[in-house]
Amino acid sequence: MKSLLKFSLFVLCASFLLSSCGKKGDSGKMIPANALFVAQLNMKSLTNKVSMEDLKKMAWYQKEMADTSHPEWMKKLLENPENSGIDLDDALVFFVNKDKNQNYQIVLEGSVKKAIDFEAFNKNFSHGNAPTKSGNLNILALKNNNISAWNDKNFVYVMVIPQSPKYTEYDDTLSTPSATSPEDNSAALTAFATNLFNLKTDSSLANNTKYSDLVNQKGDIYMWQNMEEIMNNNAALGMLGMMKLDVFFKGNLATYRVSFDDGKIAVDQRNYVSKELGDFYKKYNGTKINTEMIKNIPSQNVIGMFAANFKPAAIEELIKLIGADGIANMFLQQAGFNLQDITKANNGNLLVAITDLNMKNDTSLTQQGMTMNRSMMPEMNMLFAMGVNDKPSFQKIMNYLDKFKNSMSADTFVNAQLTDKYFVVSNHTTFANGFLSGKSKSTFDFLDKIDNHPFGAYLDFQKLLSIISTNIKTDSFEKKALDASLKTWKNATFKGGDFEDGAIKSNIEVNMVDEKTNSLKQLALFADEMYKINKEREASLPKMANMDSLLTPPPVDTIPIDTTVAK
Repeated sequence: MKSLLKFSLFVLCASFLLSSCGKKGDSGKMIPANALFVAQLNMKSLTNKVSMEDLKKMAWYQKEMADTSHPEWMKKLLENPENSGIDLDDALVFFVNKDKNQNYQIVLEGSVKKAIDFEAFNKNFSHGNAPTKSGNLNILALKNNNISAWNDKNFVYVMVIPQSPKYTEYDDTLSTPSATSPEDNSAALTAFATNLFNLKTDSSLANNTKYSDLVNQKGDIYMWQNMEEIMNNNAALGMLGMMKLDVFFKGNLATYRVSFDDGKIAVDQRNYVSKELGDFYKKYNGTKINTEMIKNIPSQNVIGMFAANFKPAAIEELIKLIGADGIANMFLQQAGFNLQDITKANNGNLLVAITDLNMKNDTSLTQQGMTMNRSMMPEMNMLFAMGVNDKPSFQKIMNYLDKFKNSMSADTFVNAQLTDKYFVVSNHTTFANGFLSGKSKSTFDFLDKIDNHPFGAYLDFQKLLSIISTNIKTDSFEKKALDASLKTWKNATFKGGDFEDGAIKSNIEVNMVDEKTNSLKQLALFADEMYKINKEREASLPKMANMDSLLTPPPVDTIPIDTTVAK
């Protein structure tokens, strides 16, 4: 298993190098229609953002090149990835499949530039055996029962991750189960790899319009996640069908398009759903978040927030959709209200916010006669607010919450208030009052990025990292890592919830401090900085003496002992 992971890691690293050396191929033609997960790298775009020359300047690259333990072929590959024989102008595709024995198959596909070089490259992962021919295909058995297959145009690597080891019998001497030897899957993998070159159109993603729409858009990385197939291939998730929760998975496909733009990482997501769930979403989906509620936050120092707008009837109808309305009403009636009260009480506007994060000196906490010392504790304002539609219905819910409030200690951090306009829960009464007063009229730069959508969220990395860096004791290496993070990460925004063409759309933007440099290059430089800091930390640690002699068991005494008793 360890060797498999090493091989997989090497292939991933090699793929990153290849993507930094610069046509989308015939998208989907060699990907099974029921693949669980697919990731496609747009090599042409990636090479324009981080070049091979950029990578050669990085510390991790120079360390690998200087490592004398690496074989010569690996150094040649690091120096010039074209030595692999792979066409560096075409796309690389990863996908995950599950076979009939419930083993996960990880596949890497791409295009061949020089078959001779590609064969020589693959022999480094084999046992020295020559490839076999199957028609126009070359098939080479690799270590750990993995397979490589190629022709003059395309190649595939098929790696298998078996199920957990099967236990056959117990070893009496060690009292631990002994696993069977790894199963030889080479025949099945060879058949699977061969079939990929001959997939019929209706058995592949070639004519899948959703996949085509994804990879034909401008982007750097494309991902495809088939949630229905994942559920069908997982016994635990399959049980959801008995609970009617499978409505969330039938026909569910998630696609992600990642773009490393200047100063930001942009992720566009689409969740395709079944007609039943799509009809539900179109009927009960909200319009746009209530920006007035956000502006009422009585602080400019927002660390994070989430806002949503939905049609209140969605709560009751969604519970009915999954068949849980009977159980829900039975429980709620004991509390003094029902689903109709919840639906009627709110107007569909919701806000969650965290502000004014700080680290507070808290010298001690007494609990059951014991004193526990605390040096630093986080202090912040937390707010949950919901718009009120019918106050009497909301009052029923408040009456139930008051029962819990009365059983809590006087210094409880939960403070709930109900007005004609809002229901508010906060850890500080003054903060809740500030929100309810409506006098704040706060302005936030992120509002323009999340407005006009049913959902919106914001997270400020700078404020969060600054608090950690200033108030929490760290060693010099952690301080360097925090400083590097502060120089790189700015904030993140989320917007979405719109329904279009059978899909729920959303967008995430991770913004960086440097707004002029493409984010992939910044990400590579940040990762290299973390690598250097980690190596500095390792070098500062005291050298451990060779412990091998301590771990070696003592020799067995083979001299027979005279057990006769002297007379």
